[in-house]
Amino acid sequence: MLYSRKLAGAVALALGLVSITHATGNPNSTFSNVIAFGDSLSDAGNISLSEVPSFQPPQKFTTNPGTITVQNIAAGLGYTLTASLADGNDYAWGGAGINNNSPGTPAGVPTITTQVNTYLAGHPSLDSRALYTMWGGANDIFYATTTPATAQTQIIAAAQQEVKLLGELQAAGAKNILVFNLPNVGLSPEATEAGSSAASALTTLSIIYNGQLNSGLGQLGKGIIPVNAFALLNQVIANPAAYGFSNVTEPACGVGSNSVLCGPQGSGLPYTYAPGTNNSYLFADGVHPTTGADRMLAQVVLSELAAPQQISLLQEAPLAAITTQTSTVRTQMMADNFGSPTRAFASINYSNQQFDQSAGAPKTTSNNVDLTLGVDVHANDYISTGVALGIGEHYADVSGGGGYDLQALTGLGYLTWHDAGAYAGIYGDFGQASYTNINRVFMVGDYRTHESGKTDGSYYGLGLHGGYWFDVGSLKTGPFANFEYQNIHIDGYNESGNDATAMWFGRQERNALISTLGWRLQGHWQYNAVNLQPYVELGWNHDSRASTDMVTAGLNSMNGSFEMAGFTPDKNWGSANVGLVAQFTPNLSGWIAYNGHFSDNSQRYNAINLGMKFGF
Repeated sequence: MLYSRKLAGAVALALGLVSITHATGNPNSTFSNVIAFGDSLSDAGNISLSEVPSFQPPQKFTTNPGTITVQNIAAGLGYTLTASLADGNDYAWGGAGINNNSPGTPAGVPTITTQVNTYLAGHPSLDSRALYTMWGGANDIFYATTTPATAQTQIIAAAQQEVKLLGELQAAGAKNILVFNLPNVGLSPEATEAGSSAASALTTLSIIYNGQLNSGLGQLGKGIIPVNAFALLNQVIANPAAYGFSNVTEPACGVGSNSVLCGPQGSGLPYTYAPGTNNSYLFADGVHPTTGADRMLAQVVLSELAAPQQISLLQEAPLAAITTQTSTVRTQMMADNFGSPTRAFASINYSNQQFDQSAGAPKTTSNNVDLTLGVDVHANDYISTGVALGIGEHYADVSGGGGYDLQALTGLGYLTWHDAGAYAGIYGDFGQASYTNINRVFMVGDYRTHESGKTDGSYYGLGLHGGYWFDVGSLKTGPFANFEYQNIHIDGYNESGNDATAMWFGRQERNALISTLGWRLQGHWQYNAVNLQPYVELGWNHDSRASTDMVTAGLNSMNGSFEMAGFTPDKNWGSANVGLVAQFTPNLSGWIAYNGHFSDNSQRYNAINLGMKFGF
C-alpha cells in the first residue's frame, strides 16, 4: 500500500473550536445547493465521524482545523458544506475509490460508485440548480499499485466508471457538475520519498487516468465544469514562491503523518504542524493539501464559475454605442424644418455606464466615447433622407480587476417624413464590434493571475420613430414613440495560453426589442443674434426581449463545457434627455445635451453630448 490511513485508535481531544452547522443557503447564489462525492480530498468529516465520532468538529484531510477545497467553494457560493453523517451534503469518504478503495481503508467506507448510486436511489430526480462535485481516482491508483501487471487496466476502468457516474447524474437532472481531474500523484511527498521509479510510475498512472477521463468528458455535453488540478499542481511546484508557498516537497505534519490526525502545535493530536506552515507548505501529509493549498484551489474554481458572468457583458456593450448613434440620428429626424437642402452634422458623446453587481455580472464601469458623423438631404417638401457613420471606443473596468476594450464601427441610414407638426421615419444600422484586452484577473494563492483574449462581433437593427409637435406660444410640445430591434452576435474565443486556468467562451447573441413612449417640451427664445431652443424629453422604455444572458464556457486544457447565467438587463427603465440647441446663423447650429437612465435596476447610464450641424 502506498499510503495508509491511521485513523482507527486515535484519541479524541477537545479542540475548542466552534462547531459547523448544516448547510444554509444563500438566496443570491448562482446555485441552490452544493453536493459533493469523492474521496479524502472532498471528505468534510465522514471518515472522522465514522471511526472516532468523539472528535468534534470532525477532522479532515488537511491541516486541521482548516477547511478543504469543496467546503471553500461552497462558502464562496454562500453555503456551509458538512459531512453527510452530520446530515450535510458532503457524501465523500476518505479512502474511497471509484471502483476500489485504497488498501487499509475501513470496510464500511463506500466507494464513489456506491456514494452516487445510494444518493440517486434516494433522489431519483435531482435538483437541476444544485452544484454537484466529483473528485476521485487517486485511491484506485493506490489499489492498482498492489497488482502492477493489471494496474493500467484497472485505472482505465476506474476512469470509465467515473464518466459513467457523471452521465447517470446528468440523466437524473444534474445540470452543473464540477469535475476535478487527478493531480500529479507522482509529485506528492510520499511518492518522491518512495524513489524516482515509484514517482514516475504514479505520474504515468495519473496521466492515463486523466486521459481516459478527459476523453469521456468530451462526450457528456454541457453541464461539466472541468478543473485541471494536474496542470495547477505542476504550475505551483514549478514556481512555488509566486503562489505563496515556501515548501512543496515536505509535509507540514511531518514525514509519515496522516493529516486527518494532524492539528496545530499544542492541539494534542498525534501529528502537529508548526505555526504558519498550514499556509506556507503545499502538502499537509504525504498526499493531501494544506489549508493554504485547499484555499488556492477553491480560488481557481470560483474564478472559473464567475468567468461567464463577466464575459456576458460583451453582448451588452454594443447597445450603448448603438443607442448613442441612433439617438443622434433620431434627433435629426425629429427636426420640424429642413432648412438648407443639404446638411452635415457631427456629434461627440461621452457616457459613463455602470453595470450593477446584483444584475448577475461583476460590478463594471465602462467609459465610452462615441463619434457620429452624418449628412442628410432634403428630397422634397416632405421627405428627407440621410446616412451616418458612428465610431465608438469603450473602456470597461471590472471591480477587482479585469475588463475589456470595445471598438464599434456603425453605419446608419434613415428616411424621414414631415407634414406640419407630424413626423415619422424609419432607420437602420449595422456594425462591427472588435474587443481587445478582454482580461480576467483573479488570485491563485498569492499570484495575481491574468487571462486575456480578444474577439469580434457584428450587429444590425431597424427602428421606427414618430411624433407630433403642438405649438403653444413660444413653446412646442408633443408625444413621440420609438420602436427598435437590435441583434448582436459576439464570436466565441479562446484565452491565450494553455495553463490550468485559461478558458474558452462560446458564441453569444443578444436580441433587444425596445419600445419607447415619451413626451418632449421645447422652448424658443432669442438671445441677441442667437436662436436658443432648450428642451427636455422624458421617456419610458420597455425591452420585451431582455432576458438573462447565457454563456457557454470551458477550459483550454481540458474537455467539458458548462453554461452559466450572466448579466440580466432590466426590462423597464426611464430615460431623460435635457439639452440646448443654439442656431448661430441660418446655416450653423450646435447643441449640448445630457442623457441618462433612471429606475434601471441593472445599470446606471449618464452621458453628455455635444454636436454641430452645418447647412449648405
